[in-house]
Amino acid sequence: MLILRGLWVFVWLTGAFPGLPGEGVAASAGPFEYGVEGENVTVTAYRGPPGPVEVPAALDGRPVVKIGNRAFREQVGITAISLPASVTQIGEQAFWGCDSLNFVVLPPRLSSLGKEAFSYCIRISRLEISPGLTEIPEGAFQHCHSLYEIAVPEGVTKIGKQAFANCEMLVQAKFPESLASLGDGAFQACNQLAVVRLPTGLRRVGNYAFAQCVGLREVSLPDGFTHLGTHAFLNCRKLTEISLPSSTVEIGKHAFKGCEGLRQVQLNHGLTRIPEHAFWGCEGLKEISIPDTVLSLEEEAFRECRGLRQVRLSRNLVSLGRGVFQDCSKLENLFVPPSVQTIGEAALEGCAGLKNLELPPAFLNFSPQPGLAVPTGVKVLPSAR
Repeated sequence: MLILRGLWVFVWLTGAFPGLPGEGVAASAGPFEYGVEGENVTVTAYRGPPGPVEVPAALDGRPVVKIGNRAFREQVGITAISLPASVTQIGEQAFWGCDSLNFVVLPPRLSSLGKEAFSYCIRISRLEISPGLTEIPEGAFQHCHSLYEIAVPEGVTKIGKQAFANCEMLVQAKFPESLASLGDGAFQACNQLAVVRLPTGLRRVGNYAFAQCVGLREVSLPDGFTHLGTHAFLNCRKLTEISLPSSTVEIGKHAFKGCEGLRQVQLNHGLTRIPEHAFWGCEGLKEISIPDTVLSLEEEAFRECRGLRQVRLSRNLVSLGRGVFQDCSKLENLFVPPSVQTIGEAALEGCAGLKNLELPPAFLNFSPQPGLAVPTGVKVLPSAR
């Protein structure tokens, strides 16, 4: 600002005057506020009435290519949004909390979707995802409580953390062969999701990925799959069977905890440990065979598997964790191979049905020892190969 003989003279350093948008200048047209970058426009805010909204293909003669961060955030009156084909980017939280929005068709050339872009859009029931995306980002559609089904297009390689978490009405999710990674909590608490068939390209399922999916009945993991995250299927009470591909190298702790309907488990040769709490509370499980590559059953891995009757342990097992079979009340016979060097406290506490127990000779001098909590009356013999 300069003062010349009592006159106030303003100098704009932006290179353009208000109403004549230039490089980096904010402007408005009707209900839309926007910014200009070169020859392209980014919609930055909407100030219009409720109801359906159509974003124009051009503003000030320039194409609209981006919906900015939080541009429509909490516009609770918007019922539908139409985006022009020119839009290639949607920013973070762009439509967060648009409570009345019920249908979205993403532009065909969309290549970038921001975190939480449609989070808490509780009335969206249908969704068409653009084929140009390679990633569904963190929280993109979390808490879209009315979302009924999704089809992730080919080309998407990653579904991010909590991308569809708490989509309570989601009954069907189709995945592309290109999918390689499923993020932490990606489908957590999707209560109506019943069947999950994961594609051949998938290698990892993140922590809590399907935790609390209480309606989940069937899961298929593809050949080539390697890592299952912690709590991945926590409390999936209706899940009845699981078969780990031969390529699996790790399952996380608590992976199947609380899967009380689980009746059949096929563990693959190549696993080296069964982590803590992995199958705690799988009351429907009647028998389990531990592959000979497994060296340790960790703390409370099979605790409260009250239907478990038969266990075949790895012949190369080194350690049994604390409470590993605690409260497996129907377990009748157990052969602990001579390779075992450590057995944790309360490993057999509450195994009221146990009749025969074979232990490595090194443990016989202490058996039945209080630490193992072997029930009285159990016939204890030395184990041999």
